[in-house]
Amino acid sequence: MKHQATRRAVLGGVLGAGVAGGLLSPVSTYLRQFAPLSGSVWSPARFDRQSTVDSPHGPASVRYDDRGVPHVSADDEEALYFAVGYVQGTDRLFQLDLQRRLTSGRLSEVVGDVTLESDEFHRQMQFRQAAEATVDHLRGTAVEPLLEAYADGVNAAIDGESLPLEFQLLDYEPEPWTLADTIVTEKLIAWGLTGGFRTLRKARVREAFGEERAEDLFPFRFDDVEPIVRDHHDAGDFGGDLTDGVASGGPVGQSVAETLAAFAPPRSYGSNSWLVDADLAEGEAPIVSNDPHLDLQAPPIWYEMHLDGPDHRVRGVTFPGVPFVIVGENDHGAWGFTNANADVIDFYTYDRDGETYQYGDEERTFDVETSEIEVSGGENEDIELRRSVHGPVVEEADHEVGVAWTGHAATETTLAIYELTHSEGVEAAVDAIAKFESPTQNVVYADRSGETRFQMTGRIPIRRIDGEAVRGNQIFDGSAPEGEWNGFEPFSRPAAWGESSGTEPDRPGFVPFAANPHVANPDYLAAANQQIAPDDQLGYYYGAGYAPPYRGRRIYELLDERVASGEPLDLDFLREVGRDTVDGRAVDLVDPLVAAAREDEDLTETADLLADWDRRMDPDSEAALVFDYWLAAYREELIGDAYEAADLDEDFHPPDGALEQLPPDSRWFDPAGRPAAMRSALQDALESIDEDGHEVYGDASTTAAIEHPLGLGFLGYPDHPRGGSEVTVQNYNYRVSRGGSWEMQVDLDGEYLAILPGGNSGRYFSEHYDDQVGEWAAGEYRSLSRDLEGDLAVEFEGTDESAGDGE
Repeated sequence: MKHQATRRAVLGGVLGAGVAGGLLSPVSTYLRQFAPLSGSVWSPARFDRQSTVDSPHGPASVRYDDRGVPHVSADDEEALYFAVGYVQGTDRLFQLDLQRRLTSGRLSEVVGDVTLESDEFHRQMQFRQAAEATVDHLRGTAVEPLLEAYADGVNAAIDGESLPLEFQLLDYEPEPWTLADTIVTEKLIAWGLTGGFRTLRKARVREAFGEERAEDLFPFRFDDVEPIVRDHHDAGDFGGDLTDGVASGGPVGQSVAETLAAFAPPRSYGSNSWLVDADLAEGEAPIVSNDPHLDLQAPPIWYEMHLDGPDHRVRGVTFPGVPFVIVGENDHGAWGFTNANADVIDFYTYDRDGETYQYGDEERTFDVETSEIEVSGGENEDIELRRSVHGPVVEEADHEVGVAWTGHAATETTLAIYELTHSEGVEAAVDAIAKFESPTQNVVYADRSGETRFQMTGRIPIRRIDGEAVRGNQIFDGSAPEGEWNGFEPFSRPAAWGESSGTEPDRPGFVPFAANPHVANPDYLAAANQQIAPDDQLGYYYGAGYAPPYRGRRIYELLDERVASGEPLDLDFLREVGRDTVDGRAVDLVDPLVAAAREDEDLTETADLLADWDRRMDPDSEAALVFDYWLAAYREELIGDAYEAADLDEDFHPPDGALEQLPPDSRWFDPAGRPAAMRSALQDALESIDEDGHEVYGDASTTAAIEHPLGLGFLGYPDHPRGGSEVTVQNYNYRVSRGGSWEMQVDLDGEYLAILPGGNSGRYFSEHYDDQVGEWAAGEYRSLSRDLEGDLAVEFEGTDESAGDGE
């Protein structure tokens, strides 16, 4: 028992650090305790998948191709998704369990008190309750029996296959999978893409430095915006009645702001996508490209699969825990998603007295329940879960804030994805997309008849103060009440999302779907998380946190030049676009940096190196290494001392692009000015490069940064150099292990190209655990077959129960 407790304590500490932000790798400590390839923890090395499985939902078959991708076929959908559950439960079971435990606030049950803060936050935010409300809403829809069949399949894998290595290391067994576990996975994804705390971050920075300096770090809009929707798209205006209003909500307090910021989703999530019509592609059908930029880990966050059901065939990727393909292609079309960066979360302060709070003319009581967090090896902890009329209330050190988030409602996103996989053209695809309520996304779709569509989707709140629509980038007085979403009901199905527009039909609580930005049949269009369209064209307030313009600007620059040349936007050319490594920050900053460096004779050689550089973040580039290190030093030079004095950590750092776009006369430069700050940062960068022993960018930017959530080095990937940065089209940020998580280009009249950053299997001893990471790092693609491939691996035999269901 002492041996098991020690093992759990070591790995629990690692996991606790991982979910709170920042992985550790105590490899030497681990290896001293457990001899490699010996003992019970290594039994999964002898994994031998069952070849025949009983299915209560009917017969199905699974073939695995030479990359470990399951090709699943069945003549009945329930049988199909039972098999999908089985293969996901076989290949990615620990990932499924970790995700549901994280989002439900149940990590401490298996790793101890190191994850208590994470569990407390996720319990307070009540994601599990939101998932259960969504399950209730999906009862009776087309997806309910399929979700049930999928859960049955996962549970059959739990019962019938050996458990992955991680369960042996942490010494526990997974519980049965449920419908709510699938939907809580959806909530985790939605939170990661839309649950931002930019408003709170800026409020805290404003308290520390004043309005003007805070605005420099958190601008409402970036300069030099290259919007997604352009003049040649002829999209017109989308309507709206936005005014400028100022809310009167009070400060939320440093402690609660820091607590929330610590568990906020990453701010650099992004993606690339583009559409090219058939004429410009010089083919018979359009091209769709999608490259979601998400966390990179071992195994990848995406799972690839190819499904052939009774009335549809679809190939692409999904998140483990979700039965339906999310990004991919079927026999009729292809689609992808980029984050819309919409503001779908608001914060409220209250006038309160004990367990009551003022709400308009009423005095209301918070809904309160006690939740017990089980702690392995320690004392269990009881916490209070509180709700106001707006949603969960998060409290820390006598400060609190109410949180309204669209993901807390009962949503139909799962139904939307299911219908999208079955869509037979653009019209059906748009009908499906209209149900995609959370997270907000920009969808690109094309069908084989030549029709294309760009469509923003998701529920976008309309906030009002004194009857006037206002922006949501402010803290509201929940007692007034200010900024409410008319008709919104957390943890239920809002009336405002059905046929009714809410309690006051003439004042809808959400932007009508028809008013969300969209473009039909563009010649070409590129979406890279930049501002969707100019504010005066949108009318409604959609968000204040769009990505810096670098990727969107670069993609359009390459496409525009190609169109002007008269050459086709074919797949060969678009591969080059997807692998472009020009860094827009370097384009803007290297010239003034070189000028500043030339004023110091000790920096002349470095200035010459940078002056001759092509601004590409290529692995063999010495200049790219210098620029990368310089940017990190420049950020520290500008805000490091001020942030330390204000007791602000990196959770409150400004968004990417803000510091790069500071004007030379910004208040953030000391009296010596920008050139002096640039020189000082360059000197620091050169010293750091020397200390680290790097010579070229690929010495620092490698796949070694992609780690397993447990932080154990042997569970990570081989070390390969990878080009690109967080703002290049070929996207990779080795400092935080984030970038192109599924890189896909689909010529609907030609090849289907894609690559995963790792491997499709989550089992460490599988040959498919890391068999794609080298190609991904080198910028290569795989060509995906539209036919079922591989030898028969698993045959699902219908039971008497399934035969009875079919009669």
